[in-house]
Amino acid sequence: MDVKTIWPGPAGALVGLAGASVVGLAAIVTALVYRGRDGRPYSPLNHWVSELGELGVSDLAAVFNLGLAVAGICFIVFMVALGWTRRTILALLYVPVGAATGVAGFFGGVFPLNQLDQHSNAALGFFGLGWIAVGLASLDIYRRPERRFPRRLAAVGALTVLASVGFLVVLAPLLNGTGFAPLTVRPDAWIVSSLEWAALIGIVLWVNFTAASWWRAERAGQPG
Repeated sequence: MDVKTIWPGPAGALVGLAGASVVGLAAIVTALVYRGRDGRPYSPLNHWVSELGELGVSDLAAVFNLGLAVAGICFIVFMVALGWTRRTILALLYVPVGAATGVAGFFGGVFPLNQLDQHSNAALGFFGLGWIAVGLASLDIYRRPERRFPRRLAAVGALTVLASVGFLVVLAPLLNGTGFAPLTVRPDAWIVSSLEWAALIGIVLWVNFTAASWWRAERAGQPG
């Protein structure tokens, strides 16, 4: 098979779908069996995302951490393939930012929450760069829509940017204090963890929708 028939699409689309599915399934499965130190079940309303990967607390921490690492690699490949396909000025910007985001996501899985300093740096890298990559790619799609990448994808990207920026704003006061450390007193609802989950879900959904649209167009033989 000629590599030009599979790269960058549909291979890039499939890798994007795989990464979104892996991290989504890993999070759901791990959360369903999670019980914290106090025996409470997991809730995105008052738990950090990273607590799913805390060794010694989360029963399936290894599953979640592996999911993060795999998804990080997939995000790198997906963003490179997307930029290769689009070949725009904005692609020259979002490809390296997207690759760095994927690297940060990968190391978020390599260094679990137990290694707080390393994990915090990885998490900050992922959330601090992820919204920029998604935002630039969405702007590119909005400016130059096509069958593979319709303009509606930009709306998902815009919501992701809003959630991510909101998370970073409410996170900022914690960075000189507890940072990403698990809470000692856990409220029933916490805006910081809720927005963190909104930001992560936004990125995953944007990748999933973009990759699915790309894949359907490629299968239908409608590249442009």
